[in-house]
Amino acid sequence: VTWIQRNLKQHGFIVETTTKFPIVYSHGTILRQINVARSKLPLFDSRDTAASMGKQLDRLEEESKMVVAANGGRITLGFDYIVAARLPQD
Repeated sequence: VTWIQRNLKQHGFIVETTTKFPIVYSHGTILRQINVARSKLPLFDSRDTAASMGKQLDRLEEESKMVVAANGGRITLGFDYIVAARLPQD
């Protein structure tokens, strides 16, 4: 976020506010990402590697289900930012 703020200032903007928002995941949102990986398995050159990766994705699905359940149905991992800036008035 400091890179964004610095570049806005270098290009003549006035940074008004910066707000940080936690990224919250449910098991469903994690599962969607795991399923994206699963959809790529047919693209692997090696069937053995694809099968191993599929098993690992199955383990990740189960692990994510347990971790999310143990944390009230959601986990927080990472942040998004909103940077509000404006051009100066002449």
